[in-house]
Amino acid sequence: MNLDKSKILRILTISVIFLILMLAFQWYLGKNVKVKALESVLIEHKNVENVKITEERQKFIIYLTFDNIDNFMQIYKDLYDSLEQRLKGQSFELKIVNKANSELEDIYYNKVQYIIYEALKTGEFTKMRARLDELEKTVTENSTSGLLKIQVFLDSEKLYLDMQLDDVHYFTVIDQEM
Repeated sequence: MNLDKSKILRILTISVIFLILMLAFQWYLGKNVKVKALESVLIEHKNVENVKITEERQKFIIYLTFDNIDNFMQIYKDLYDSLEQRLKGQSFELKIVNKANSELEDIYYNKVQYIIYEALKTGEFTKMRARLDELEKTVTENSTSGLLKIQVFLDSEKLYLDMQLDDVHYFTVIDQEM
């Protein structure tokens, strides 16, 4: 049998190029198609206003902006469960992007978070609720922005906070294990 070195070299070159193209295509599909599919599923949810997904060190970081929500805990859990099911064990982190104004952020960072973290440390959630009610009343009376409404939802693992000042919301999720 007569083997021509140039034919073998051509076959090997074509095989290597084909393999590289196949791997590049698989990488592209794995990276971009999964992200686009997740974005489209999340944006279809009626309470999700905007979605941005990035991938950092084998982990998806999903940024969500919410519209007005009645029960923040339920929506968050539904979205989290849906993501767990779609990503099938791949690690991800869900981050909330707030559209809050400076007054609402100031109320959270300078007042509400201290009340919440104190309650998480002491376990006195009824005192927390009473202090938040008092804060709602005080801010509403002194604010030009309108009515402050603070909703706190609890489960065994997390605390879900929805603060609303007029039509602006501030959402956050805090782990109860500290």
